[in-house]
Amino acid sequence: MEQWQQIIAQGNRAFTERHLTAAASFYRQAISDVWPIWYNCAFVCCPPELSREEASLPTFCLSISIQNLAETYAQQQRWRRCQTTLRHGLNWFEQMLQRLDGDHPASIAVLQESAKLRAEYQAVCQRYKVWQLSRLPASRQYLH
Repeated sequence: MEQWQQIIAQGNRAFTERHLTAAASFYRQAISDVWPIWYNCAFVCCPPELSREEASLPTFCLSISIQNLAETYAQQQRWRRCQTTLRHGLNWFEQMLQRLDGDHPASIAVLQESAKLRAEYQAVCQRYKVWQLSRLPASRQYLH
């Protein structure tokens, strides 16, 4: 997870400096780095010697990577890409929830992060709607 931390730090620096294309690249790399670990622990075999915190770490890392990438797309006003990124992440987490039993050490983390991704997706949809309305000329705005 050290490599993931370095990649995220680079992405965060690029994001802060408004180098959004570079930030998106780092966040995609972070997802690629952590996804196999998350998938293995979720769907293949989570080593029984891992503590709840250790087993949950890939879940938190994947969620952070997805949310950071989505926000980078939102900042670029690439709304469909942003929404798709969050939906894919949410689908991964929901698939994991369906396969996990309550005894899996990462089950609570997956549930929490799934809820975060769902809330983030809903918030982005609202931001997109506001953005769309702000782009309408005053003469074309409609009341609903």
